Amino acid sequence: MGMKLKMALPFLLVFILGLTACSDGGAGGSNGSGGSGGSSSKKVTLTWWSQDSPSFVDANKQLIEAYKKVHPEITINYQTFPYDAFIQKLQASYASGNPPDIAQMFGTWVWEYAKNGKLEPLDLGTLKDDLYPAAIGGYTYNNQVYGIPHEFNIENDGMLAWKDMFDKKGIAYPPKTWNDMIEAAQKLTVYDGNKIKVRGLDITSNDSVNFTFLAMILQQGGKYWTEDNHVNFQTPEAVKAMTALTDLITKYKVSDLSTFGNTDEEPYMIFFKNGSAMTTAGPWTIAEGKTTFGTDGFDYIPVPSFTSGPPVFAAESGWGEVVSAASKNKEAAKDFVTFAAQPDQAKAWNLRTFTVPANKKVAADADFLQQVPLMKTSLDVLQYGQWVGPVIDRDYWWKVVSDHFQAICEGKVTVEEGLKQIQDNINQMIDSHK
Repeated sequence: MGMKLKMALPFLLVFILGLTACSDGGAGGSNGSGGSGGSSSKKVTLTWWSQDSPSFVDANKQLIEAYKKVHPEITINYQTFPYDAFIQKLQASYASGNPPDIAQMFGTWVWEYAKNGKLEPLDLGTLKDDLYPAAIGGYTYNNQVYGIPHEFNIENDGMLAWKDMFDKKGIAYPPKTWNDMIEAAQKLTVYDGNKIKVRGLDITSNDSVNFTFLAMILQQGGKYWTEDNHVNFQTPEAVKAMTALTDLITKYKVSDLSTFGNTDEEPYMIFFKNGSAMTTAGPWTIAEGKTTFGTDGFDYIPVPSFTSGPPVFAAESGWGEVVSAASKNKEAAKDFVTFAAQPDQAKAWNLRTFTVPANKKVAADADFLQQVPLMKTSLDVLQYGQWVGPVIDRDYWWKVVSDHFQAICEGKVTVEEGLKQIQDNINQMIDSHK
């Protein structure tokens, strides 16, 4: 699932949860300032760029209004752009030395900009301790922090499930262990001749294959990064993880590859058409089920750990703010970014965008969970998240893993051969960016 569609989905949940607010009204949460605390007489104009997802735009405008109440001398020129154009405009502006003072970036992008000296380091003080390591990881380079995430971007450890399918077969629900899940998936898989009509367990999206594979390595106590920031997929843990993952297709036959890589019909879409009993997916798919597909009869339940240990997983850092190193008003820009990260402002932003909080205090806020109860499965596992690491070219990495997963399932290469090719290709990509 690409980030572009996910940007639009939170807007849908805003209506469902009754959290809408007029874009020119007052912001939620406290009006206390961040960073410098208090206002000064110096008038400053800051430019802030973001992509144009409606819920993000609304939340950002509310944040600006809240900041103006304590800093009336600061004017924020807020500009938005369509997602694809936004990426290109950021690249061009930083390359030309004329970027905005503040940009709302996705965490995966930050590392490269920071490495090339384009971003201003921030001193978060104790605020850093309030942020989940997986969320702040993408904003950290050489032990310095270059931005503050709003969002904990989580794509795994949760799955869509139809409880009624379990009930009709008399299967215990929800599955508690990995083996329970596999056994349930086999019983829930429905065939029409040699063709699967209902998938018992569907993991066949690029995100699911990649994130599940990495989680399975970590849950065995393994690692996939080397000390020199290359990957190692020749470990026993990686072999066991990829074997178990491809076994879902080749041995247990609880799903197939008929739609793998087909972006026109993602697995979550098949699920909402009753084409699968369980489908691994990020919590953003909840919005799709309730709006696009008009159903609320499904659940979003935990994916059992691959081992008897905790469900540790790898995660990308989500959306947050960075300050340009070329800004002529760095202190004011940093003050705004720090203000936006205060728990009350962060909570209001997460509620308006239906995003998983990067801030531990917001995630633990009982009122937050009460307002977004469908997020419980994700909130319960945030403590187990680890930053995915400096993947550099995310699209290339994901494609390499997905292509070789498919090749293994089709018997074109062995697990060991496929993992060696994945490792070599990704390491070559990493070296090409040095």
